[in-house]
Amino acid sequence: MVTKFLRIAVSLIAVLVWRHSLADEAPTDFWQGFRLGGYSSVDLRIPRTETTQLRLNEISMILTWDQNTRFKFFGELELEDPIRYQRRPGWTDQGSYLDLERLYLDYNINEQSNLRSGRFLTPIGRWNQLHAAPLVWTASRPLVTKTLFPYATNGAMLFGTVGFNERSLEYQVYAEALKDQHKDNDETIYREMRGARITLNNLLHFSGENAGLNAIGLNIASYQEDRPNAPQFRLYGLDFLLAFDRWELLGEAYTRQTPQGKDAGHGAYLQSAYMMVDDWYWITRVETLNVPNNADADRWVLGVTKRVKPNQLLKLEFIGGSDAYEEVPRGFTASFAVMF
Repeated sequence: MVTKFLRIAVSLIAVLVWRHSLADEAPTDFWQGFRLGGYSSVDLRIPRTETTQLRLNEISMILTWDQNTRFKFFGELELEDPIRYQRRPGWTDQGSYLDLERLYLDYNINEQSNLRSGRFLTPIGRWNQLHAAPLVWTASRPLVTKTLFPYATNGAMLFGTVGFNERSLEYQVYAEALKDQHKDNDETIYREMRGARITLNNLLHFSGENAGLNAIGLNIASYQEDRPNAPQFRLYGLDFLLAFDRWELLGEAYTRQTPQGKDAGHGAYLQSAYMMVDDWYWITRVETLNVPNNADADRWVLGVTKRVKPNQLLKLEFIGGSDAYEEVPRGFTASFAVMF
């Protein structure tokens, strides 16, 4: 019943948004609100147990619309793994595919509340919401952020910020209206996704440039795999961000359980970035992941990242630890990411 209601609500919101926008804005003003951008990254991977590979990871195109009204639009279409080179078979585009990462409309209700409808990144933790290559310190992604929960949700979300005493509380409450219709490679399809996240910003009452860079987030979600007799999962998570002087610390921890309280997976990571000199950063990360019926994974990452320009990152890193989850291979990776 809830799912049917959400589908109707999302459809009505979309129709009303476009009708309102087209009615209130002159044609020239409407088209001037569009902006086109995107990002891309290229990796040189030298794994411990596989052949060296040069690959263009993605070409992501982002289209936005904003005319300082109550409505905003965001769309992201991504070409995944468009081309790569190995000694054998050489250059190939086998395995590349188009992926609709995001497509949503936002409506500003008031100063503290907004409504989003469409396809958006699941608001669990920090990495999943900011995982674009030019926005993260490492070329590899923490395993726990891509294994225990769906990275995107098709549905509706109520979100906003409430300020108090030089701090702010962000909230995100969301529910799925339509499950994913397409499975990408080894992706696990989930359904009946719903959850909430709250974030307390400026917890330590910093001032200046680090005022917003100390935060703690709490996450809760419920969902199940899209297969017969799949159990319902309940996910609980904690994440934090802390920046001070030359340091940035980031971490996330999650536990997933069945309604009977059985462990259905848990994991965490802790990452630090230390600014050395001339926009060179020393990166350290440790992580762990445990999923029933799968091998446990304990990994570490050591590397350096250079902020070439505000929109460009050069990353050099070594990945070590257990050999589980070889889709993120152990070994050396050099990566360049650019936002345009």
